[in-house]
Amino acid sequence: MTMIVVVAAALAGCAPGGADAEGGFGLPTLSESDAAAIVAEGSSVEGALAVEANGCFTLAQTDDAAAEGAWIVWPDGARQDGAEVVLASGDRVGEGALLVGVGAEVALADLPDGGSRDSYFGSFGRFCGADERGVLVLTGVETSPAR
Repeated sequence: MTMIVVVAAALAGCAPGGADAEGGFGLPTLSESDAAAIVAEGSSVEGALAVEANGCFTLAQTDDAAAEGAWIVWPDGARQDGAEVVLASGDRVGEGALLVGVGAEVALADLPDGGSRDSYFGSFGRFCGADERGVLVLTGVETSPAR
């Protein structure tokens, strides 16, 4: 009987519980210094935000076809609120929002411990397909007015 209670208590700790558990891994962000170490020279990035069925944020369309579908790692200060990202400016972006920013596409292994399947970026990135589609590290981003 004691074993059942212990197992039930352990499983209860894994269950989603309110806003703190929302998003699973959380929103992937890098500090300005960490992003600068990865993105030696950023270029203009423009595209639409896609929210994948698994909750991952990717770039849906862009002038740079190489970044199409890349998993987005956001600048520090951004946070997730359900299926939206709240930028450091306070602007909210969700599915289809046009983004303009500066950043670069990199390999998952370029992120801190990205090559390790047991690390935050390694496991989260693989979950989001970044090992196959790449990572878009944004060093700055804002919403774009509709065209």
